[in-house]
Amino acid sequence: MDTHLQTPLPAAEVFVSYASQDRARVLEVVRSLEEVGVRAWVDRQKILGGRNYGPEIVHGIRSCKVMILMCSDASLRSKNVKQEIQLAWKYDRPYLPLLLEPTNFPEQLQYWLEGWQWIEVLDRPVTVWLPEVLTALASVDIQRAHMSVDTGYASMSSIPAQARPLVQPTTLPQGLQGLRVLAKFTDQLWPVPAEQVRRGTTPTTSRGLGAPQDSVQHGYYLGSRVCLALELERAGHLLLLDEGPEGLIYCLCPSWFAPETAVPAHRLYLPQARSRYDAFVVSGRPGREHLLAIITDEPLGLEWLPRSPTIPARVLNQADIDMLLARLHDLGEDRWFALSTYFDVMA
Repeated sequence: MDTHLQTPLPAAEVFVSYASQDRARVLEVVRSLEEVGVRAWVDRQKILGGRNYGPEIVHGIRSCKVMILMCSDASLRSKNVKQEIQLAWKYDRPYLPLLLEPTNFPEQLQYWLEGWQWIEVLDRPVTVWLPEVLTALASVDIQRAHMSVDTGYASMSSIPAQARPLVQPTTLPQGLQGLRVLAKFTDQLWPVPAEQVRRGTTPTTSRGLGAPQDSVQHGYYLGSRVCLALELERAGHLLLLDEGPEGLIYCLCPSWFAPETAVPAHRLYLPQARSRYDAFVVSGRPGREHLLAIITDEPLGLEWLPRSPTIPARVLNQADIDMLLARLHDLGEDRWFALSTYFDVMA
């Protein structure tokens, strides 16, 4: 939810997560819920820069019984909505997706949302979708009295039990998959043809983070030479991992492609200038390559740079991943963030 500070409603039963672009539509839905007695925590103000994640948001999620996720193209691509989903997971709060419009899931949200029973608001009459929502909320002990006939709403008991959407807590997968789920799926990290970097045809100035990136490609043929572009909002220390269709996990930074982990708050390209390599060569077998960048406020102290430059990047094992997770846990969730993207390898 793109949010502003507000005083959280006492004992709100549901927390409403949404994008500011959908505010008018969302408030219509919330009004219908409140008219039948559902107490909702919802921000009705415009976002105020730098103030969107105060204790009010945390309190609202922690004290609710369920998060209602208002799903649209805008909300499923919102950084703030993604953070609210993660907070709901952290506090073991179930969530209920309401579909405002037909939409596709960004890859990083597919784990949270695929396979769930949706309630389609769309352009359906409130007399159709509201009883379904109330039945779903009843599964987490948000009980409403049966609606009277003169409301015009159908009775909740008219919905077949097997068709009633249930809200359930979600479970974060373990290991690297869990980190990818928590990462922000982004175009702040993207592959670029190496020849563009060498010729200097890629932009070198920072861009608005929401702007389209003309140089991004998500498909490369075997044997292609690529560089990786990374645009950061703040300086830190970079750990960059790559997992290909073979199941091998390479540490690309630190590596002999990128031996320096300290990175500034602007655009940079890998391999780094002091590297003996001027590009990554796409190899292996066709499939999807997942890139995960973890930026920490201080070095993680992982000695993963191979001793010899003839082995450019370390292949990680389960013990390495376990150590990484332990270091991140010790560091604290407010002192690191993660970015994720992918590209497809084609034969």
